[in-house]
Amino acid sequence: MQEIQQGRSQANVKRRVALGFVLGLNVAVCCFAQAPEPSAAVSDFEELPELKASEILKPEIFRGPHHTVRESVPTSSGMNQFAIDSDYGVFDADGNEMLLRRIKEVYSIAQLKDVSRTDQFKRSLVTAAKGPYNAAKNVVQDPVGSVSSAGKGLMKFMGRVGQSAKNVAKGQAEKPSSEGKKGENVIGYTKAKKKIALEMGIDPYSTNRVLQKELDGVAWASWAGGFTFSAATFPIGGPAGMALTATGVSSTVGEMLSTKSPGELKAINRSVLRAMGASAQDAERFLENTAFSPTAQTVFVHNLKALEGVTNRGAFVHTAAQKSSSEADAVFCVQTAAMMGKLHSGEHPLARIAMLEDFPICIARDGTVIAALQWDYAAWTPRAAAFTDELNRMANEPGRNKHVLVAVSGQTSPRLQQELQSRGITLQDRLNPGPLK
Repeated sequence: MQEIQQGRSQANVKRRVALGFVLGLNVAVCCFAQAPEPSAAVSDFEELPELKASEILKPEIFRGPHHTVRESVPTSSGMNQFAIDSDYGVFDADGNEMLLRRIKEVYSIAQLKDVSRTDQFKRSLVTAAKGPYNAAKNVVQDPVGSVSSAGKGLMKFMGRVGQSAKNVAKGQAEKPSSEGKKGENVIGYTKAKKKIALEMGIDPYSTNRVLQKELDGVAWASWAGGFTFSAATFPIGGPAGMALTATGVSSTVGEMLSTKSPGELKAINRSVLRAMGASAQDAERFLENTAFSPTAQTVFVHNLKALEGVTNRGAFVHTAAQKSSSEADAVFCVQTAAMMGKLHSGEHPLARIAMLEDFPICIARDGTVIAALQWDYAAWTPRAAAFTDELNRMANEPGRNKHVLVAVSGQTSPRLQQELQSRGITLQDRLNPGPLK
């Protein structure tokens, strides 16, 4: 009897162990998009490395006259994590794309500071102080309600400007005479600020507060003091300036950002989103999502619009609206949509978008399943393994041709390349290498 009980006890232990393994595997497969990397045997998977900036970055990106990227580059959540030491403070950058933006902003700050030292600029400040707009200076440069606070409460401010210019400054709408025109003054000021930023190739709604402070000063001298700013007159010099000329914004979008208010941009984007099949609820939720600046919002919509003929784009809008809660999330959505456009206009015309959990997956016209991933450094991890298994499952569904293409913006490890090849998956990496060598 005792031997029988011991046998039953051992059997129960084995069943519990087996059940735990099955449940753990199911959780890993079903929740790979949200959960942290599951633990795994070292021999089965790779650990995410800590990269060296001097080894992975172009020399002019790694170091320049006004900045140095710190050597240690951890990688997590699909993004390389950079820290930039500059003459104007330390800036963090979540991912390769954000690194390019931050370094460009460092040199734009330097350029704007050079501008503020010129005699013409100083004379413009004197003129501005004597002019009729001086009383509005605190309104347009108010850190709570101006463009300079783009990182926090952006949509509140932009919503006020877009809906009613006269209500930009609290309590101004009811005041007569010149006081009642302060809302219009703010619009004139923000137009000047946007024009300067776009001429320099930077986002006028950047969350970089140091940059916004310098933009405020030059925009004020330009709008109220008659200062004439020209980026051509004050070019960003050195190798960094040469390497950072691309803004990621087309001439069409740039013209819209320059001439349209945030409210007008929102109306245009709403119309485009609805035309491509996004629901009214998803369109509004996306347009009110503060993770997207007016620039990111407009570029994302423009990138999706370029996917002409691709169905179910509204599904990407839905997840972008619902899941995005940070600037890094917005960058992922904008750049992923751009990569889709690159594939669509090239050798892999797309038919529709399908969702795998919260990931937008492309189905090509020939039935190929394509994952376009804004991924700075991809290694063979449990999450990558589960993801590729799901891609293969999708590729074997009726109507598909069983082929899978994984397109990655950045680097991939040799182990990942080997594992994908052994599974019959085609890999195209460095689709958007950005600052990488």
